[in-house]
Amino acid sequence: MNIIVIKKDIDLAPATEDYLQKKFAQLEKFVDAIGGKNPAELTIEVEKTTNHHQNGLIYKTSAKVHVENITLRADAEAEDIHGAIDGAKDILREEIEKYKDRSLK
Repeated sequence: MNIIVIKKDIDLAPATEDYLQKKFAQLEKFVDAIGGKNPAELTIEVEKTTNHHQNGLIYKTSAKVHVENITLRADAEAEDIHGAIDGAKDILREEIEKYKDRSLK
């Protein structure tokens, strides 16, 4: 699985980048279960934003996995970067499992 990280308006510390890579690498076994001839491509966008109705910074992580002819997407926002990463990973995992369950029926 190819992992591409796109950073918008943010510089990630090496430890945070490593955390991001490790968290999303856990999804590889789920993506492999879907199958496909070509390797899957996972694109992760991390950005720092301000939400109009909230004080302080909000971190947003968007993840999109493309396997063969399907694309699954997840978005998460949190007040800390690790929360946004974890949220997007969990949502994407649920989407992958839902797709796998539907395709097996």
